Amino acid sequence: MIKYVRGRKYYMYRRYTFIIILVLIFFTSFIYCFKYFNKNTDYVLKINKEYINKDEFLLYLNEQQRIFEEVGGVDIWETDFDGISAKDVAKNNTINSIVFLKSVVYKAKKLGIHLTEEEINNCKKEAKILQNNMNLLNQDIQISLDICEKFIRESMIEEKVYNYITDSFVVDEKDFEKYFDNYTKNNSDEINKINLDYIFIQNNETFDASEKAQEIGKIVSFEINFKTLEQLPFISVYENIILEKNMFEKSIEEKIYKLSEKSISNIIEGRDGFYIFKINEVLKQNIEEVKESVREEYIFNKKEEIYRIQTKNWVNDIKLKKNSEILSNL
Repeated sequence: MIKYVRGRKYYMYRRYTFIIILVLIFFTSFIYCFKYFNKNTDYVLKINKEYINKDEFLLYLNEQQRIFEEVGGVDIWETDFDGISAKDVAKNNTINSIVFLKSVVYKAKKLGIHLTEEEINNCKKEAKILQNNMNLLNQDIQISLDICEKFIRESMIEEKVYNYITDSFVVDEKDFEKYFDNYTKNNSDEINKINLDYIFIQNNETFDASEKAQEIGKIVSFEINFKTLEQLPFISVYENIILEKNMFEKSIEEKIYKLSEKSISNIIEGRDGFYIFKINEVLKQNIEEVKESVREEYIFNKKEEIYRIQTKNWVNDIKLKKNSEILSNL
């Protein structure tokens, strides 16, 4: 009788255990399916088996916006490219940029390229800075620190792959001399140094920067000391500046080079505000200094060419799926 009671308890215990395990399996499966279902409906891109969500995509899109505005100024968003809006071109460029980066990151594993502990720590620091900048730029979208870390980490890996491929490059001096001769013929204005003052009216929530720029533009002249027009923190004046490459957005630099000595520019709109330039003096530059600067550009372009050729086939191995509904609303 005792054996029967013990057996009965044993089977009851085993039955309850079995039921609990079934419940746990069901619950776990439900959570997994729920997450999987949401992932498959809330992604922007699927690259191989990796899902790119909206926040991660926006990080790359912001970079494309910066590039567009540096090249064509903020007015570029009013432009169509063969019937395609600048906004859609920027999105397509963003997709291409992400696909390319992911192809390099995947290849880096096979090449044995990875980040050191020190680089990982630096990555975390840079990610916090990036997160703060992004969240300040667009307060409606709060990018998580994890996504920022991923963005920085993969960018650092790509840089290491770039160095791995291009570090062996050696300058062909004859080819460089041809490049330099061509450069001096096509960029005669940019060879000279320009000494300038400028006023920068920053976009802000205190006043209308465009309206304020128009006010200043009406009273400014070459004889006026720009410092008298400074109203910190949003209206800043800089004096006796020697123009250097990449000091301003490319579209702005091109306009500066077209200005003559002892002249005042019109109001020039940039990504973050409005500029007015005073060209104090145009100085002839030492040709050897120009040559050294052009050499750096030449090396950069050659390395970029080598890198593109080497990585071209990597992109072909990528499987891409787009979520058109979400993409169209970004």
